[in-house]
Amino acid sequence: MVKINNFLAIAIVCWGLSGANVAFGEEIDTVLATVKNSLQATLPHNKKALTNFEQGANLYKKGDLKGAEAAFRQAIAIEPKFVEAYVALGNTLDDGGKQQEAIAQYQKAISIDPKFAKAHFFLGNAFYVQGKFSEAIAEYKQAINFNPQDAAAHYYLGNAFYAQGKSAEAMAEYTTAIRLEPKNAASYNALGNALYAEGKLEEAIAQYQQAISIDPQDADAHYNLASAFYAQGKLDQAIADYTEAIRLDPKHAQAYTGLANAMDDGGKPQEAIAHYKKAISLLPDYAYAYYNLGITLGREQQTQEAIANFKKARELFQAEENNEMVEQIDGLIKKIEGSGE
Repeated sequence: MVKINNFLAIAIVCWGLSGANVAFGEEIDTVLATVKNSLQATLPHNKKALTNFEQGANLYKKGDLKGAEAAFRQAIAIEPKFVEAYVALGNTLDDGGKQQEAIAQYQKAISIDPKFAKAHFFLGNAFYVQGKFSEAIAEYKQAINFNPQDAAAHYYLGNAFYAQGKSAEAMAEYTTAIRLEPKNAASYNALGNALYAEGKLEEAIAQYQQAISIDPQDADAHYNLASAFYAQGKLDQAIADYTEAIRLDPKHAQAYTGLANAMDDGGKPQEAIAHYKKAISLLPDYAYAYYNLGITLGREQQTQEAIANFKKARELFQAEENNEMVEQIDGLIKKIEGSGE
């Protein structure tokens, strides 16, 4: 029986989908300066609108989404063409789990100013989260068209291409993001993933190591590096980086599963079993952890427990409509039961 190899962690850390709205918070001073310069002389109610906008920004940064939403809506009521306020309101709604309402705000901003790059960028993020990758790509391309130097837009465009299995296109965007912002670890990590997908393990390892050199606390980069080492059969290096990923992020279920795989391959099945169980305790719906645990238990002649874990994995895979894994598990269970183990 063969274990399922590890899945790479997509680097959505520094420029993560949740982090995109954090970036909004970091850009408040810049946005306010831009707004003041462009609106102050021409809009009669701009001072009050800006006051509400600034209040909303401060409340947003403090985590008061309800207060921020009210302030941004008031800014829009005072100045209905305040595109930055629509985007800020969209981010606030998105953080509150109101994705469709957020999309409507981004689209409203674009209807007022079709060349407002940030509105296209955040609309792209909203589509990405919904799994609408083609729509996300279209918006990221628009954002880049109006602001070619936006490294984050290139990075996210790369993520959307990667999600579609277009590794070459993803690599081109990640490379551009690195050129524009060479100190952002996420782009190196993501480029490593794209290279890994192409089977270029040595090149992938170099990118993960570069990401770690920039941000040694990046647990996902350590996890991905470990996975690349594991794919090369370098168990000691894999174990070291899985262990480091866990130290940095003790709730990294995938790292525990990766460490378990390496331990099992290294002839330490009991340690592997403990790590699989830890992964499951952290992520109870982690189908591959149950599956791999079942394989190790079966090898250790713990037949009934192996079958129980296979059945749990099957249930989860069936819910995910992963028919290939369902069929594979059915075959394993039938083989075990038929052997009388």
